[in-house]
Amino acid sequence: MIWTIAKKELTEIRRDGRFLWTSLIIVALLFIALGVGAQRYAADRDLRIEASQEDRDSWLNQGDKGPHAAAHYGVYGFKPATPLALFDPGLNDYTGTLQYLEAHKENQAAFKPAADATALARFGDLSGAMVLQLLVPLLIILLCFGMISGEREDGTFRQLMSMGVPRTKLVWGKALGVTGAIAIVLVPGILIAGVLAAILAGNNDPHEMIDFQGKLLVVALAYVAYFAIFVCVALAISIRSRSSGAALTTLVGFWIVTGLLVPRIGADISKAVYPTPSAFEVEASIQKGRDAGIHAHEPNHPNHIAFKNKMLKKYNVTRIEDLPYSFQGLALEADEEHGFKVFDQNYGRVRELYAEQDKVQQVLSVLSPAVAIEGLSEALSGTDVDFANDFSNAAEAYRRNMVRILNADIMQGGKGMTQYSAEWGYRANKSLWSKVPPFDFDPPGLSTILGRNLVSILVLLAWLVGSIFWLTWSARRIKIDM
Repeated sequence: MIWTIAKKELTEIRRDGRFLWTSLIIVALLFIALGVGAQRYAADRDLRIEASQEDRDSWLNQGDKGPHAAAHYGVYGFKPATPLALFDPGLNDYTGTLQYLEAHKENQAAFKPAADATALARFGDLSGAMVLQLLVPLLIILLCFGMISGEREDGTFRQLMSMGVPRTKLVWGKALGVTGAIAIVLVPGILIAGVLAAILAGNNDPHEMIDFQGKLLVVALAYVAYFAIFVCVALAISIRSRSSGAALTTLVGFWIVTGLLVPRIGADISKAVYPTPSAFEVEASIQKGRDAGIHAHEPNHPNHIAFKNKMLKKYNVTRIEDLPYSFQGLALEADEEHGFKVFDQNYGRVRELYAEQDKVQQVLSVLSPAVAIEGLSEALSGTDVDFANDFSNAAEAYRRNMVRILNADIMQGGKGMTQYSAEWGYRANKSLWSKVPPFDFDPPGLSTILGRNLVSILVLLAWLVGSIFWLTWSARRIKIDM
């Protein structure tokens, strides 16, 4: 009986002109969003590969110079993007695209596209994720708001009950019919758009494809659960509403609150509970911490003199030329190690605050499935804050390894020289530059992402189970007349 009801509902939905035109608009927007996203992804990827190769060639062919000068010359770390970023760009435009890696400084990711965007960007970019998160629920509302309340108004509901149609089977048949209609619209559209996007995106770096199939499957299941929540909620509200108009008003209000208001309010609450310091405050704290360091470039600074005396005493010599290592190399390395601790303390605290803000938003997702699906979708697409932090951490680890290699060469190659000679007289060449490996970054695997977003997953499942229970409970208590 459920299948019979579902076929009947599906037939009526397909005959409805409103459904046809609304579906065509949504599919067209989905095509446009994925097409634009694929073109942008492919262009950014090609530009990143080209720039990365040019930067590597520039590093290897910088000529003979002092290793510390090479450390200041630096390299760039380019943030990759997983193929799912063409579907859900998330926070990519706000987290920077590359990081400059040089001596003495832990620079943050720069060149954020949002900085050059117009005021219209505040309304968000059109993306596949936005279409599925906001527009498809509206389509579901359009299909479901009058399914029970409308039949009650028309008098057909009383006829169905008089024929002995079980209430629960009637409701779940209607739910299955709506699900079939949504599938007819989305599945072919997503498959065709996905193929077109794959063609536009082209080949991908193996590193960017880590657990790609698993991530794609979880994304698909998450959106299926999200749509199922709206189907159940919409039908339950249709059951409990006195009229179709009341059901539509309630459902639109539910969509506005859960899809627009709660995500915005959640972000504001998280910032209020865990406020982050300004860039100027962080920079001032870092500078204060750095002032307590060795001051490797200031021979007359008290800290520098104290470090020199400490080294002379440690190795039981009276001149820095008699040290077993270049004093300049020792001073530079000590200064860098001190800086590492300062950067870890300051930037680590900021990242902790961002992580706490994210936790607050995940907890607030109990008020809105849209918050849960948004965070989970961004995480699986590699466009969330965690991905940006992973990149920055990998870039900083690379920078530290680079300066350690260069400082180690100064300590050995500048041995027996005065501090000035070791800094400006000693020269290295391509054989040293090639010891610094190319920068590479592997996106987090599926298990890591799921572990980070466990709260969002549980909340989404709770919404799904709760909405199914509510619809079942409401179906058993349908009133023929309101």
